Amino acid sequence: MRSSSPETTTRTTGAHRAHREARDRAAVRNIARRPSACHEPYLDGLFTYCLSVLCDHDAATAALGEVLALAERRVPRVPRTTADRRAWLYALARWACLRGLAEARRTRQASHAA
Repeated sequence: MRSSSPETTTRTTGAHRAHREARDRAAVRNIARRPSACHEPYLDGLFTYCLSVLCDHDAATAALGEVLALAERRVPRVPRTTADRRAWLYALARWACLRGLAEARRTRQASHAA
């Protein structure tokens, strides 16, 4: 008798997760070196925004790399109009910055708890 559960798990194992994270980090490095032409006009403003939120040059650079990597992976979802594309990129930047701040907070709390 067969159960209703799938035969293979849908959860990601540690090895798969590590591979995916390594692939994403490599993509961030490559995209940071050669941003897409449609994102080029917004790079200065996006970096300034990330820097103003994170107050750290390296963290802002990493956040901008995440934004560009995510935008490249979501090419079919990139808005067509210039205004919509700008707003979409800034929303991605806000998400990346908030994620970076949350990670920094977790790191600080872990170091204080130890």
